[in-house]
Amino acid sequence: MSTLSLESNVKVVNLYKEIPSPLEQFEIRDLLSLDALGNLHISITNIGFYLTVGFFFILVLSLLSTNYDKLVSNS
Repeated sequence: MSTLSLESNVKVVNLYKEIPSPLEQFEIRDLLSLDALGNLHISITNIGFYLTVGFFFILVLSLLSTNYDKLVSNS
């Protein structure tokens, strides 16, 4: 009775060679950058983008909820 050894024909792929740092989720990245007027560097980062989107979302909600004081009383 013979046994088969498949270890020589099996290719083991290790997908988890490098463990990514959990701090990568807090990395600030440039989304749009502009170099102008010599040393002036203007950039929009992911943090600035999130703050801008949040500001406009809150602004729209506050404008819609105000209703321009057109509430009618019951009297």
